[in-house]
Amino acid sequence: MIGGAERVLFEQTTRLSNRGHNVFILTRKLFDHTKSSEVIHGVNEHRYECNQTNSLSFLSTTWINSKRIFERLDRKIKFDCINFHQPFSALGVIHSNLSLNIPKIYTCHSLSFEEFISRNGNTHRLIPEIKNFIQSQGHKRIEKNVLMKADKIVVLSKYTKDKVINSYNVIEKKIQIIPETCNGLFQFLFPISILYNHRLDYCQLQLVI
Repeated sequence: MIGGAERVLFEQTTRLSNRGHNVFILTRKLFDHTKSSEVIHGVNEHRYECNQTNSLSFLSTTWINSKRIFERLDRKIKFDCINFHQPFSALGVIHSNLSLNIPKIYTCHSLSFEEFISRNGNTHRLIPEIKNFIQSQGHKRIEKNVLMKADKIVVLSKYTKDKVINSYNVIEKKIQIIPETCNGLFQFLFPISILYNHRLDYCQLQLVI
């Protein structure tokens, strides 16, 4: 079942593309992907390989490979704006020198460390509980790193805005609430970072939704 985050992503990318912006998506390559890049509804999707054997291999390959693809694309296209939707592939981009002068937006659908906790639940066993706690704190640290480097943070509700402020001590004026307004089910492939190479400002971005 396609959730709210995927609907927002579909609306953002396709509507920007329809308005004449060149939109590129940087996302993880899933097992059922047969191509490393593809154009979907006028949007360019590029996928990086990652090794999910364990947490360390996942993080390192995500960081290295997302950075490599971003830098290859930026040398050809020169992006004007980056919109992150998930913290992990964002690590590779924000730690690239090529992204330093590009405006960055982070769209926070929910907090990454809370998602991890809800997915893994309570095992009632000491060692797995300790492991899950350490991993959740890793998620939290990574997301905070990305949030602090973003120029603007977009949330869908005041509830999420308050969570971002309370969990990460983000200054309130950095956060903009843009409620989700789209409806219906769309087929989409879990994009993580959206890259635009036509000049956008934050007011224009808000009008897209």
